[in-house]
Amino acid sequence: METKQYTIEDLCELTGLSRRTIRYYVQEGLIEPPAGRGRGGFYFDSHLDKLRKIKTLQDKGLRLSAILPVLKRREMPEMPEEIMAREIWVRFPIAEGVEIHISRDLEEKERKKLDEIVRVAGSILKGGDVNGD
Repeated sequence: METKQYTIEDLCELTGLSRRTIRYYVQEGLIEPPAGRGRGGFYFDSHLDKLRKIKTLQDKGLRLSAILPVLKRREMPEMPEEIMAREIWVRFPIAEGVEIHISRDLEEKERKKLDEIVRVAGSILKGGDVNGD
């Protein structure tokens, strides 16, 4: 069976990570260095799997300092329920002392609508005309 080899560009495309980030992970010992040197260096499925695992753990709220021991154990940790259910929220300031919190997923999907909600809410709180007249 042939072993799949990836360039750093391949890994960037498959993971959404930058070249700089991948090199940083190598430097910090999160993933092994590529085989070969310089531009001839290449990566394997094991590199791709680790990068995907790192990304998954970061999405669940773990910091790199907590991820390294997980990778060394070669297994996913038992995650507390509050970390598994962790959501990322975006804050939209409306007026002094008022802000709206929107889940990141919704913010990414409905950006234009949310911008309009923030504009209208700000106008209402400032005593202005909602229609901008």
